[in-house]
Amino acid sequence: MKTILTTMGLLLALTAATFAQTETSQPPEKKPLIKEETKQEVREGAREVKEDVREKAQEVKQDVREKAQEVKQDVCEGVNRLEENSRETRQEIKEGTQEAGQRVKGEVEGEVNAVRSRNDQFGLPWFDQGTVFVGGSVGFGIGSNSGTYLVLNPRIGYFFQPGFMGGIRLGYDRRLSTSFRSNQVGVFARYYPFRTRVSAFAGAGYNIGRERASNISDNDKAPFNSITLEAGAMFYASRNVGIEASLETNYYDRSNPLAGRNRGGRAKLGINYYFTRRVR
Repeated sequence: MKTILTTMGLLLALTAATFAQTETSQPPEKKPLIKEETKQEVREGAREVKEDVREKAQEVKQDVREKAQEVKQDVCEGVNRLEENSRETRQEIKEGTQEAGQRVKGEVEGEVNAVRSRNDQFGLPWFDQGTVFVGGSVGFGIGSNSGTYLVLNPRIGYFFQPGFMGGIRLGYDRRLSTSFRSNQVGVFARYYPFRTRVSAFAGAGYNIGRERASNISDNDKAPFNSITLEAGAMFYASRNVGIEASLETNYYDRSNPLAGRNRGGRAKLGINYYFTRRVR
């Protein structure tokens, strides 16, 4: 009996060992790393994320369009306001310039009218339209090279407008210590802006004449012409007599170089008698 039990134990042990060897000799079953369910969940999650990203992108794009439209509208409104302000500024500048011009014009007209009023109230009748005067002046000048010469200028004039006159004058020059001399005739014009007992004047003249000197024979002609400018002041001496002092210079002088004339500026003192139409 003991032998049978031992034999049966051995058989069971061999059977168990054989079964265990058979189980271990079969290759193990391969199991997937990610389950299909997990993959499906990942796919659905990715699809949902993609859809969310697309929707967010559409929203952002729409927001950008709206903001760009708002910015464009703001820029257009700013440009329009700037143009409107520029037009208003230009209009203000134009109006300010016109007002300033009108003020200046009014001030100038006021000054002119004041001068006219003073001239009408205190001005001498000598300077009225239609007045005739005769006079003359003597003076001296200095040539640009050398020597001093004497000047004599008789004249007659007529006032064409108040304060504005024109006339004819004669001239005689003699350089001292030399043989130079000249005779001339010309026309001149003057303007007296202030026509009171002490008045200033400015004038210009054109002269033609002939020069003589020891180095020019009497048979030779030595003609010359010149344009003169003058400025001076007149002083009231009596009802019809005025005394004037002036400075005169040659703006243009075309003379014979042999005569050595080369006249420079000259100072003159003169006296005028006025034949007026009205007496004060």
